[in-house]
Amino acid sequence: MKKLMPLAVLCTSALIATSATAQTSPLSVGASASITDVKYAGQTETGHTWEANGTLRLTDYSSLYTGYGQTTADFEDSNGIERTLTSSYIPVALQFTVPGEMGSLYLRGGANYYRTEFGSEKDIGWGAIGTIGVKLNTTTGPGLAFELTYADRGDAETSSVTVGTSIGF
Repeated sequence: MKKLMPLAVLCTSALIATSATAQTSPLSVGASASITDVKYAGQTETGHTWEANGTLRLTDYSSLYTGYGQTTADFEDSNGIERTLTSSYIPVALQFTVPGEMGSLYLRGGANYYRTEFGSEKDIGWGAIGTIGVKLNTTTGPGLAFELTYADRGDAETSSVTVGTSIGF
């Protein structure tokens, strides 16, 4: 039993040190979902977007943002057959945050690498993204965000109203 005591103290100390470090880490991870207006081939339809994302805080007012997401919407092709447009993307952006008492207001701008598929048509490339949002929480712990986002994905453009959740470490 005496041999296990130092191991238990070491493990407990490591756990406490890890918890203290985790709360001051500049990392935040999150997930979001949205209703999205998608413009494609002269048509506009309502679709859905989901995204897993993360931020790396650079200063109290700026961070790097990236993730992976996917947008889907149903459109009629040239033969009048309804098909699903799918756009997968990886955003890379710089986010500027104005902290407040109950949360923060932020602006995000950058690019997204996308792959859009509609039937046999494929479009791959880079497009611009822009977001304005409100996050309800401080920098650590769980948070709730509301965003308005525009994204250019080549032949497709999206405008989204997003609700997301995140956890800061």
